[in-house]
Amino acid sequence: MKKFLFFASLVILLGVVFNGCKSAEETGGNIHLQQGRYDRAIEQFKEAEEKYPGSYGPIVSLSVSYYMKKEYKTAVDYLEKAIEMDKKGAEGKIQSYEGLLNTKYLKWQIYYNGAVEYSKDNSAKGVELAKKSLEVDDPAQVSQSYNLLASMMFNSGKIDEAVKFLAKAIEINTKNIEAYMTLGHFYLTQKNTDEALKNFNEILKIDSTQVKVYELIGQAHLLEKAYAEAMKALEKALSITGKNPTILYNLMLAHYEAKEYDKAISYGKEILGLPNVEPKVLISTYNLMGQTYQKKGDYKAVIAVMKEAIEKGVNNCDSYSLIAHAYYKLGDVKTSASWSKKWEECDKNQ
Repeated sequence: MKKFLFFASLVILLGVVFNGCKSAEETGGNIHLQQGRYDRAIEQFKEAEEKYPGSYGPIVSLSVSYYMKKEYKTAVDYLEKAIEMDKKGAEGKIQSYEGLLNTKYLKWQIYYNGAVEYSKDNSAKGVELAKKSLEVDDPAQVSQSYNLLASMMFNSGKIDEAVKFLAKAIEINTKNIEAYMTLGHFYLTQKNTDEALKNFNEILKIDSTQVKVYELIGQAHLLEKAYAEAMKALEKALSITGKNPTILYNLMLAHYEAKEYDKAISYGKEILGLPNVEPKVLISTYNLMGQTYQKKGDYKAVIAVMKEAIEKGVNNCDSYSLIAHAYYKLGDVKTSASWSKKWEECDKNQ
């Protein structure tokens, strides 16, 4: 029984190998390719290319080998060359490799990844390849290609085209979370909260555990000054992810804007008690703590918390300004003037 199984698998291998170019070099190359020896496979396929000039078979094999090596530019260059030589034959050959390598949509993968690599230094070529990657029968892959085209358009400043590509991506695949997320982000930056929330809520219909979406919904509601709704979304995000400094900060901000100062301070203290908080979040938290104490009229607390920020090296010019104002409100004009001078120097150096 073992001998029969080995023979059967060998027949399958040879059926793939001899598609397009029947040569010992390509047979050996495919064995190396299956076993992950990509450089050896490339050597064999280049020998086959020299031995059989004008044959698309070794060219496709080289494309696949370079793809497996993650050298996507070279892979797509070889694929385009093979398709130019014999489109139908090359596409048939690459489909045979899907069985050999146990993968799907190999042509799409090569074009898609080639588009990503080329777009880094040749945007026009990247767009051209991304459009070629649309030539696949699977809606999910086509939709992903439209995501890529939208990203390229955003990078080129062609906003209207980007939005159209994202709409197309969603039309083809209504479960394309990436497209909804990108659209939602875009509308949020434009302060179009209605459209932003529409896209974010579509994501939650697909996957209600998306932490980032709840966070972004919270930010959208903050822009709308709908603080209760912002808190609700942010608390949901926090319940999924646990103590996240950025989410905690946005909750702090929501309570501050809602004039719930004690609650804002409690969130601020929670952030300051966490390890490994990003400096940007720490600076924002300290500043908002100072502003919150200022709103409460607790000027000694303003001074204490902002001096702590300065000592820890997580301050900006606002620290000096808040301390100067606090000393002024406490009637210590001389000290206030000293901190005002530090604020002016800091502001000049920024």
